[in-house]
Amino acid sequence: MKNRNHSSPLKPSVLAVIGVLAAMSAQAQETTPPASASEAKSAEEQVVVVTGFRASLNSALNTKRASDGIVDVIKAEDIAKFPDANLAESLQRVPGVSLTRGDGGEGKQITVRGLNAGFTRVRINGIEGVTATGASDINGSTNRGRGFDFSVFASELFNSLEVRKTSEAAVEEGSLGATVDLRTGRPFDFKGRTFSIGAQGMHNSVSKTNDPRVTALYSDRWKTSYGQFGALISAAYSKRTAQEEGYEAVELLSASNDGGFCSPLGAAVQNPANNAVKGVTATNCGFGVPRTSNTAAYNDVMGRTDNYGGTVANPLPGSGAFAPRIPRFRRSLTEYERTGLTGALQWRPSSATELNLDLMGGKFNNKRYDNYISAISFGRSMAQSNGKPQTSIVDAHFNDNGSWDYGKFNAVDIRTEGLLDVYSTTFKQYVLSGRHDVTDRLKLDFLTGRSRSDLDEPQRTTVQFDSPNANGYSFDFRNNRNVPTINFGIDVTNPNNFSFAPQEADGTFHGQFVGRYLHTRNTLKTNQVTAAFEANDNLTLRTGLSRRNNQWTNVEIGSGGNGLRLPAGVTMDSISRQISGFGKGLGGSGVPSSWAAVDLNKFLAVYNIECHCAAVPGSEYNYLNQANRGVEEKIDAAFLMADFNYDLFNIPLRGNVGVRHARTEMNSFALVNANGTLEPVRGRNRYNDYLPALNVSATLHKDVMLRFSAGKTLARPEYTDLAPSSTLNAQVQTVTIGNPNLSPIRAKTFDLQAEWYYDKNAMVSVGAFHKKIGTFIQGVSDRAVFSSLGLPDSVLLGGGCSITGGTPACATLPSTTVVVNRQVNTPGGPLTGYEFNLQAPFSFLPGIWSNFGLLANYTYVDSKITYITRVDNPNTPANEQLTQRANFTGLSPKAHNLTLFYEDPKFSARVSAAHRSSYLLNVLGNVQGHDFTTVDGSTNVDFSMSYNLTPQLRLSFEGQNLNDTPLRYGRDNQRNDTLLYVHSGRTFVVGMNYKY
Repeated sequence: MKNRNHSSPLKPSVLAVIGVLAAMSAQAQETTPPASASEAKSAEEQVVVVTGFRASLNSALNTKRASDGIVDVIKAEDIAKFPDANLAESLQRVPGVSLTRGDGGEGKQITVRGLNAGFTRVRINGIEGVTATGASDINGSTNRGRGFDFSVFASELFNSLEVRKTSEAAVEEGSLGATVDLRTGRPFDFKGRTFSIGAQGMHNSVSKTNDPRVTALYSDRWKTSYGQFGALISAAYSKRTAQEEGYEAVELLSASNDGGFCSPLGAAVQNPANNAVKGVTATNCGFGVPRTSNTAAYNDVMGRTDNYGGTVANPLPGSGAFAPRIPRFRRSLTEYERTGLTGALQWRPSSATELNLDLMGGKFNNKRYDNYISAISFGRSMAQSNGKPQTSIVDAHFNDNGSWDYGKFNAVDIRTEGLLDVYSTTFKQYVLSGRHDVTDRLKLDFLTGRSRSDLDEPQRTTVQFDSPNANGYSFDFRNNRNVPTINFGIDVTNPNNFSFAPQEADGTFHGQFVGRYLHTRNTLKTNQVTAAFEANDNLTLRTGLSRRNNQWTNVEIGSGGNGLRLPAGVTMDSISRQISGFGKGLGGSGVPSSWAAVDLNKFLAVYNIECHCAAVPGSEYNYLNQANRGVEEKIDAAFLMADFNYDLFNIPLRGNVGVRHARTEMNSFALVNANGTLEPVRGRNRYNDYLPALNVSATLHKDVMLRFSAGKTLARPEYTDLAPSSTLNAQVQTVTIGNPNLSPIRAKTFDLQAEWYYDKNAMVSVGAFHKKIGTFIQGVSDRAVFSSLGLPDSVLLGGGCSITGGTPACATLPSTTVVVNRQVNTPGGPLTGYEFNLQAPFSFLPGIWSNFGLLANYTYVDSKITYITRVDNPNTPANEQLTQRANFTGLSPKAHNLTLFYEDPKFSARVSAAHRSSYLLNVLGNVQGHDFTTVDGSTNVDFSMSYNLTPQLRLSFEGQNLNDTPLRYGRDNQRNDTLLYVHSGRTFVVGMNYKY
C-alpha cells in the first residue's frame, strides 16, 4: 500500500534545538569540576544502581545479551530522560514497536511487528493486566477488549520495560505480537536509602493551559537478625488539559443512500414521491422546501454509479458519488487526572530465600467536552427526519480520482452539538512471589496475584440543537484535501438560528438528547509454581504449573429522546455559549473561528436529563435494550523445559527448548430482550493447545551473537466477540450475534537475528522474522436457521405476534433462515519482516564529541491475509464468496526511530523522531463502495534536556510533538476522502528532580 503521507524534513525550530543542545553541552563540559573522592563515595551510597543514560543503555544491553530469546529492554533512567507522557510513548523507542495515539495526541496503545494491541499481552510484576479507557466515537468510543491502554499509567512508576518478541515454554501463552513485562521498583534494586521527588509544569500550544506533574519515591533496606528487609513506596500525579481540533466526516455515503437527493422540477423520476403528511409535491420536497436542484449538477451526481465490488448487478443512480455523512468541525477538550501508587516489601532471610510483595494502584480520571458544528441532512432518510431527500443539489464538482470535492446545497439541516463524557479507569494489583533454593541444584519459585481494572462511565451526556433547511450550504475540498471550506448557509454564531423543541408532525427535527451509562471490569488471577533442577553445569531442567482465571463483564444502558420543549422564558441564548478561537493550525479561510454551542451546565439546570427519571421524559434508562454480557476464562497450563549451555565445534551455544500445554475453558453469557423480559443466553467452549518453543543463541567471534527462535503461539478472541449478545431486526430478518465457539488465532513463528556488541554500550543487530498465521477472526454475514443460533424463541415475539401458527404470525419464525452477522474464524496468512537496530555511542570521537551518541532502528513488515468481504449465500449461485487480500489491520509496513543524544556528568540532552507508515484501520471490501479506511503515516519529533545543578538536584526541559503531527483517516484508496483530520499541538515541559 502506498504511503501518501511523506515524512517532512525537520523544521528549522528542531534544527535550532539541536544546535542549542550542542552549544549547552560544550559549556557544561567546560564548567564541570572533577568530583572529589568523598563526593563519589557519597553518590555511590545513595543513588540508584543504574545511573545516567549511558549506564541505563548498558544495563539494558546486558539484559538483552544474556537472554535466550529476542528481547528488548528499557531501564529506569532511560524512561525518565525521554520526553514521554506515559508508558506507550516510552515503548515506541523499541525496534518494531509503533504507537497508536488516542484523543488529545497522547500515546494509547502499541503495535508490535505490525500486530495490533489485541495481540500483545502485558504483564505487570509477573501477572497479566488489562486496562481500558474511553475515547471519542470516531476512535472507538470505549476499549472493551484485551488491548492494554498504556495511558492509564505514568512512566515514572516503572523500573524496567521489557518487550519479549519470541515465545518460551515457561512464559504464559496468549501473545502473537509480543509479551510486554513491566516491573515497578523494589527496595533491593537500590543500594540503600533512596529518596527522590520531582515536579514539572506542562504547557500546550493549543489548549493554552499550564498543568502540573509530580513524582516521588522513597526506598530503604535494613539488615536484622532475621535477614534483610526492604520497603519502597512511589507515587506519580499529573493533570493535563488536552485540546484537539479538526474535521470529521463520520462516514462517507453514496448519493443513493437514505433515499437520495431531492430531484429537480420536471425530472423523469420524481424523488421523493408525493407525501401529503410531509408536504412533498411535484414542486416541493417538503413544507416550505421548494425543489431547487440544478439539473446539470443533479445529473452529474446521480449519473455516477458503482457496482460495489461486483456485489450489485444493477447499481442505483448516485451509487458512485460519495459525500460526507455528517461533515462537521470538532473541538474536544479533555481534562485528564492521572494518579499512580506503588509499594513493595522484600524479605531475604538468607541468600537461598526471598519473599516479595508488590502492590500497585492507579486512577485515570477523564472529563471530555466535545463540541461539533455540523450538517446532518446527508445521513438521514425521509422516514427518520426529513433528511437527504429534502436536500437539493445546487452545484457539484468531482476531481480526477472520483472524489466529490465540492458541493452546494439547499435545505440542509445544521446542528450544534455538545457532549460531556465522564469516565475513569481504576487499577488495583497485588503480587506475592518468592523463591527458595532447596539445594544447590534444586530451586523453587512461586507467584500468586490478582489485578483488577474498572472502567466506569457514569455520565455520557449529548445535547443537540438544530436549524432545519438552511439554503446555500457548501463544502469545498479543492484547496485543502484534509479540511474543507464550509459555508453553513446561516450565521452559526447566532444561537437564535437554532432550536430545541419536539419533533414536528411532518418529521422535522429540532434537537434531541442522548445519555449512556457504561461499566467494564477485567479481573485476572494467577497462581503458579515452578521448579528448576540443575542436572549438571550444562543442563537445567525446569517445570511448572499455573492456573489463571480471567473474568470480563460489560454493562451499557442508554437513554434519550426528542420530546422536550423549552419552558417559557428560556431562550436559546440562555442555554448556549460561544466556541471561540477555533481552527488555528487547520488552515483555510472556510473554517469557522466561532459558533454557538450547547452549554451543558445551563441546559442541565433547565432539564436534568441526568436524573434518569420519569420527571424528565426520555431520560429514563432503557433497561430492556441494555448490553449486559460477560466472559470467564479458566486456563490451566503446565510446561517442561530444558536450559542448555554447550560448545559445538568450539562455538558456545545456549538456549532453551520445551513445550507448554494450555487448557482453556470459556464460559460466556449475555442478557437479551425476550418479549419484554431479560433472559440469559449462555455459551461454552473448550480447547487444548500444545505449544513447543526453541530458543538458541550462539556466541561467535568478535562479540557476535546469532539467535534462532521457533515456536507455536496463540492469541485468544476478543471478549466482545465471545459474548452471545444479540440484536434482532425481525422485519428484515437479520441477527447480529456474538460467537462463543470462536477458536484462538494460532501461528507458527520463526526468528533469526544477529547481534554485534562491537564496543562498550554499543550494538548493531539485524534480524528477520516470519509468522505463519493459521487462523484469523473477522466479521462476516452468512445465513442460518434462527433456531440454530441458541437464542430463546421468545426473542421473536413482539406486538402480539405468534410463532406457533396463530395470527398475526411473527415476521421471523424459529424455522426462518436469517442473515447472521458475527465473528468467525477465517484463513490466516503469512507475516514476514526485518529489523535493524543500532546503539552507537560516539566514544571514538575526540573531546566533547565523544559524549554524543545515536540510537536508530528500522522495521519492515509484509503481511497478506485473506479477508472475506461477502460469504457464499446458499440461496444464490454457488462460489460467489468475495475475498480481498490485504495487510493486517493496524500494520504499518515501515517504522523507524532515530535519537541523537548527548550526556556528560552534568548535562544530558536528546532529540528523537518516531515514524510509522500508513496502515489499514478497516478492510471494507468495496461492498459499500470503499475498499479500506487508512490512517496516514506520521512522524513525531520530541526533545529533552537536563542539567545537574548538584549531584542531587536536576533541572529538565522537554518538548513533545514539536512538529504538531496531525491524525488523519482516509477512506478508499482511489478517492482518499478525508474521514478525520485533527491536531493537538505541541507540549513543553519544565521540571526539577531532587534525590539522595
